[in-house]
Amino acid sequence: MNTKGQSLGITPQLLLDVFDMPISFHRCLVPLTGGVTAALMLSQAICTAQELDPQAGGWFLKSQEEWTEETGLTRWEQETARRALREAGFLMERRAGMPARLWYRVCSREVWEALKAQAVRNAALSASQRASGADHDA
Repeated sequence: MNTKGQSLGITPQLLLDVFDMPISFHRCLVPLTGGVTAALMLSQAICTAQELDPQAGGWFLKSQEEWTEETGLTRWEQETARRALREAGFLMERRAGMPARLWYRVCSREVWEALKAQAVRNAALSASQRASGADHDA
């Protein structure tokens, strides 16, 4: 590290503590979900679902605090994202247990169908743009 960083009290350990774990998500989900927040939550839900035991039937339990820790989303951002994902048919929720806790399930088929439809739209748009460009070149 350079001496300027050291004079500011920035140590390698401090950098490791601050930049602990990056949050990444699947960019292709943004147009499907209507925004980055819902795309981030769906990406995290998909990652969680992929790690499940097959006997879970796709259902997983995650507290509001766990969502915040894993995604950085606030309670209000989570609620907005959950609503968008439910309305789009990408996420199911159920309350179960005593006390009742919120369980989630990714609707994989619906997500896959939406991704395929988006790919078709993107291909059609690209073909249209190429054809339009060819017309201008002629």
